[in-house]
Amino acid sequence: MNGTDREKLTKEHIIHLLRDRLPDLRARYGVRRIALYGSFARGEGSPNSDVDLLVELSQPLGLRFIALANEVESLLGRDVDIATFETFYRTKSDARKQHIATAIERDLTYVE
Repeated sequence: MNGTDREKLTKEHIIHLLRDRLPDLRARYGVRRIALYGSFARGEGSPNSDVDLLVELSQPLGLRFIALANEVESLLGRDVDIATFETFYRTKSDARKQHIATAIERDLTYVE
């Protein structure tokens, strides 16, 4: 994505790009589902915002998780912050971090 495209990135565009790439991400990385959260999920993303995603994987990826993140960054033309649903559920069950999980949960938009 060039600088002009960077300014046009919207929640709908992110969902569309990820939906189109999902079959390949499933085959190559075992991605079961993806959800958007954060500023773009709320419709508040700016040209400098990163894209926050949760992914559910069929198995741990180890260092291949970096390759997944790099591929999604390349697709979206933005820095991405990717966490797993497993990490999200652990955060949700930790009383000290429940406020974080609640904020994420409020924003979740699934890529289907």
